[in-house]
Amino acid sequence: MNAISPICLTDLAPALRWSRPEDLAPYLKHSRLVDGWWRSLPLPRVLEIAGPAWLAHNLALLMSEYWDHIPIGDFLPVLRALPVDMDGVAEPVRGAVLATAGDWATLVGSAPSCVAAWSFPADCGPVEVIGSAAWQALRPFCGEEARIGPLPSPALMIEAVRTVAHWLPDSAPDRVRRALGYLSAATGADLDEGPPPSVSEPPPGGADVPQSPATRAIRTLRALRNQHAREQERAPGGEAPEGDRGPAPDLGTHPMVDLLEEFLRGWSPLERTVAAERLFAADPISIRLLADQTGADVGDIRNAQRSVEERLLQWLSSPGGEPVTRHLRELSDELGAATTIDTLIGAHPDHPVTVPSLKAPLWRVLITFFTDRRLHNGWLVADDPQRMRWQTREMLGDAPTLDDAAARLDRIGIRRRSLRAWLQSTPGIEVRDGRVLIDPSLPPEGPAPAPAFGGRPELAEDDGSTTAGGLPIRRRPGAAHEAGAVPPPHEGPVAAPPSAPAPPGVATSPRCFHAPDGRWWHRVDIGADHLNGAPVTVPPGYATHLGLQPGRLLCLTAPGADLLVLVWRDQPAFDSLRPLLRRLSAQPGDRVFITVDGDRLDARRLPAADLGGHGPTGRALHLIGYTAPAPTEEALRIIARRITEEENPEPDPRTLLDMLTERGDDDIAEELRQSMATPH
Repeated sequence: MNAISPICLTDLAPALRWSRPEDLAPYLKHSRLVDGWWRSLPLPRVLEIAGPAWLAHNLALLMSEYWDHIPIGDFLPVLRALPVDMDGVAEPVRGAVLATAGDWATLVGSAPSCVAAWSFPADCGPVEVIGSAAWQALRPFCGEEARIGPLPSPALMIEAVRTVAHWLPDSAPDRVRRALGYLSAATGADLDEGPPPSVSEPPPGGADVPQSPATRAIRTLRALRNQHAREQERAPGGEAPEGDRGPAPDLGTHPMVDLLEEFLRGWSPLERTVAAERLFAADPISIRLLADQTGADVGDIRNAQRSVEERLLQWLSSPGGEPVTRHLRELSDELGAATTIDTLIGAHPDHPVTVPSLKAPLWRVLITFFTDRRLHNGWLVADDPQRMRWQTREMLGDAPTLDDAAARLDRIGIRRRSLRAWLQSTPGIEVRDGRVLIDPSLPPEGPAPAPAFGGRPELAEDDGSTTAGGLPIRRRPGAAHEAGAVPPPHEGPVAAPPSAPAPPGVATSPRCFHAPDGRWWHRVDIGADHLNGAPVTVPPGYATHLGLQPGRLLCLTAPGADLLVLVWRDQPAFDSLRPLLRRLSAQPGDRVFITVDGDRLDARRLPAADLGGHGPTGRALHLIGYTAPAPTEEALRIIARRITEEENPEPDPRTLLDMLTERGDDDIAEELRQSMATPH
């Protein structure tokens, strides 16, 4: 199953990853958050504690005062892929953007120093506008009610709350003061200033206070409060269900929810808790924290999770779970290879309904059931999104009409209902006068983030735990300190073979392929022994590319927060990929492609069954992870680009075959020989 992994603020704003904590603390320190929370605490939890208004406003201040030379879209890369409708931006920010930048894309592409030089109207300034952009980036991680209606400016909200606090009379009822305290805490308005001063008289003029920006922001707050009240009315007892805010189900009206709930009733309380808090939660908690909360033993929780995963997989393949399995197949075909979460939610009336035992809406449960899809920047994708955007630009280079573009992109799984959103989220693409135009000066994706460890392999620290194969786990320096733990004394690296020869580079390593976004992917051909926990070797060149040295270990976090260990003894190998392969529902004969960014591992599975009906050209492309059909000549160019770091290599077929053979990719070379020998 495909559990949703929470991300931290440093994942959303990569520039923070290489900043000193003491430089960020003046902007990001919060009395209810641990020190350095931006590196460790899942973002949904941060927003639940501190509120999006506080974080968006402080990110705006940070950008304006510390990162003013970096374009807003580079500081928050998600903004470049996030379609924003100006109708979804509240006044006065909407008017200010239109009057200065002209459109949202120009704002996102501008640095705060440039924004500060624009001529803003009197009721709005650069910090308010930049804060609204930051809130748009945070919006996918907020609760559902925060995604409804136009977004006000965080700075104006904070100003509004402080204005009310300053003018609050002593005679105000307690319920008003409690409401103001809630607003102050939710927006962060109480962090920089003390309690509201006592005022013996109301302000002169009473209700005839001029319409200041704060007054306009108060109206926006009132609208949001009314919307929140309407959402609460839909939940039993007037309160939103804990953990998801979705509507409570009416028995008998939502067949899939009823089916799943009936299946879960036979589980033990611990199994239901593990499923709700670990597998299907938007913000999964750690096993140790769950043990503290429930009083259960860590081993019992691990056993319960294994039992839950096995029972779910067995149920989905049984007659009882067949309606859900059939629905997943229909969804896969209907939604294609890339769709927005909003489209998924609207694809069936049961999707937004909460499954009571799991405290999660059905759509989130279905995402976990998918074995070939994952979440990426608000999109549910079945393929590598960077590669798909690169393919999109290649396929639409002749300025086709929207109808032609729809027919072409359907080949890579982009359905017509998602076409416009996909085009708008792809950098360098513009729809004008019914045609799709490509700007060749813009890259398909932004630059790949720099290595999290500065590109240098580092020694590891032993925390006393071991891998499934009994190897001691050593983490990179500081990892234990970041998690609030004190590591035991360092025991030294694993013994390495003496005078090991220098390994080849990743470009000359077998089964390693260079994606258009700059990342290198390694193909693992899955066998039955891998599914049983056997080690999985990787080429030395790929291990060196990841920063590993002979005699060292790398601890990597896989999807679902599973820990994977890459160790270099006689040769580099993963101690075991079993947790990852189980999560991907891999079978013998499947191919799993892995890539590593910092200490995070990403993976995608290509089932062996996908090869049915493919000729030798398709099989050769499948071996490099390319799933779209292509003629032989184009396939040769694609493969040449994937095995070198050159931008546009043009080797002749014989040279390409020699390169593949020298790398050790004899299987790809053999398929290409058959393809070139077959008359077309």
